[in-house]
Amino acid sequence: MRTNELLPLLSDLAALVAVTEAGSFSAAARAQGSTPSAVSRQIARLEAALGLTVLERSTRRLRLTAGGQEVLRHARAMLDAAHAACDGAASHASTVEGRVRIAAPKAALRQLIHPQLPALLDAYPRLDLELMMSDQAVDLIAEGVDLALQVGDPPPGFVARPFMEVRTLLYASPAYLAREGTPQHPADLARHSCLHLAELPGDDEWCLVRGAERSVVHVRGRYASNHSEMRRDAAEAGYGIACLPDFTTRQQLASGTLVPVLPGWQLLGRYQGSNWLIYHADRYRAPRVRVVVDFMLGIADGVGKGA
Repeated sequence: MRTNELLPLLSDLAALVAVTEAGSFSAAARAQGSTPSAVSRQIARLEAALGLTVLERSTRRLRLTAGGQEVLRHARAMLDAAHAACDGAASHASTVEGRVRIAAPKAALRQLIHPQLPALLDAYPRLDLELMMSDQAVDLIAEGVDLALQVGDPPPGFVARPFMEVRTLLYASPAYLAREGTPQHPADLARHSCLHLAELPGDDEWCLVRGAERSVVHVRGRYASNHSEMRRDAAEAGYGIACLPDFTTRQQLASGTLVPVLPGWQLLGRYQGSNWLIYHADRYRAPRVRVVVDFMLGIADGVGKGA
């Protein structure tokens, strides 16, 4: 396809991205300040030019075809390139404005990042933030994410800055331990109320290690949740022994409402290890992204000093 034939399709490719992200022609039209019929004509024009059906339509939903998924991938890359071009120009200006989308695990976003964000918003009145909670690794390009926190090895092609180390440990209230006794070995957990995740099969099987020693125990309890704050609150209320990321319990340890259980042992699990702040080098040139990255690294520095 020659350039003069391709140029009119660029807006149609952008419309495809808008429709798939919004979930409907009408929602995409509202986002673009257009009409559903105009967006529908854009998709039809794109399909005619490509000789390919990209969207299967029904009265209730839209679904990308296999070919449509491939076209969408390139359309998103095109928009990212356009954003990068605009951001590159914006890097020569001093105004911090526009949207920054942040993805992070639930506990880190809720307990470390969210409480600090008012200071950032107050400092930059023209900055907009979008927060995306995800305990799984996100595709920054596909999800339109500017920066993300991710546990484990960072993906290639991105800048990765150390954020914090996370360990999962066991905690309980002094009142619970006084009533039910303090476990001396992981095997003792089988007779306790254990507040675990209930997210995936096997979350009720705890594997603890101490040096070369390894112990696996099936646990049960009266309360389970895939949100660490809820497990922490239940443990403080005396309902059992909770598995929690270590950074979520600092205030409770200081006040004495929680104490470590089996402190010489570490609980293995999915949500622990090196936590990285990840972003694309091209995005960092934009002042709006740069100030948020620097702000996040300031939070990481504070977490490290508080460890």
